[in-house]
Amino acid sequence: MKFAKYWEKQDVNVDEQQFGQPIISVWGGSNTSSEDADHNAQKRVASLNAFMASDFTEKGDYEYWVGFVREELLEEVKAPDDTVLAVLTRNHYGALVLNTDVALFGDIDVTPPSFIERFLEKFGKTKKDKSYYLKKIEAYQAAHPDLSFRVYETHSGIRFIETSRVINSQDPIVTSLFKDLNVDHLYQHLCHRQACFRARLSPKPWRIGMARPASRFPRCNENEMTAFRLWLSGYEKASQGTTVVKHLASFGARRADATVQRVIELHDRHACLRSGTLA
Repeated sequence: MKFAKYWEKQDVNVDEQQFGQPIISVWGGSNTSSEDADHNAQKRVASLNAFMASDFTEKGDYEYWVGFVREELLEEVKAPDDTVLAVLTRNHYGALVLNTDVALFGDIDVTPPSFIERFLEKFGKTKKDKSYYLKKIEAYQAAHPDLSFRVYETHSGIRFIETSRVINSQDPIVTSLFKDLNVDHLYQHLCHRQACFRARLSPKPWRIGMARPASRFPRCNENEMTAFRLWLSGYEKASQGTTVVKHLASFGARRADATVQRVIELHDRHACLRSGTLA
């Protein structure tokens, strides 16, 4: 998992016509020290300057990826042997996120059917709603009896956890499983890039009548931090009476792996409330 405890920023003057603003901020991250984070930021500034000096004629694009996920690290959840099972972070729009490299999570988006799709459904075309994907997971498990799944409904789709064993995001099974179950492509990309699986644990702010936070982590001054604390207080109040997921079904005879079970319990404690509107 690629999360940093220390962050430092370097401001760079750029061509406003090319970047849409006269100054951009380049962040560096580190788990060692603030000095190392600053050194990382300076290296990225040098890379950006070299990119700009090439007049954008290089075949490759400038790599903005800092090497770490730029999210506030809230908590590390550890096993008795002190290995990290999961990391709780707050993402750029303020939601709580579970990150883990020991339990396979998958999210399937169920988009509303188009007019043509609704028309064709009248003539027998399969309706690909939440029930369709639930049955697809059930059939997949029946064809792969060594796997087990815990399945949830989300606001706009389905979330599942493979419970039978520890699987990290780089395991070859992940690519084929995600493809067969129609896991969201952006989610697949994030899992590969960030070397972990992710599961949102609190509502998207716009689903509970709130705007996104006005600033992003790391917040650079007291005004930004004060404004975010006020936003967070309102967000937590507005989140009451909502749940991110509702448990639908479990498939497979194998008991949950003990390590995976700890992650499931963490997930359900935050995201799977007994009642509430999906958000």
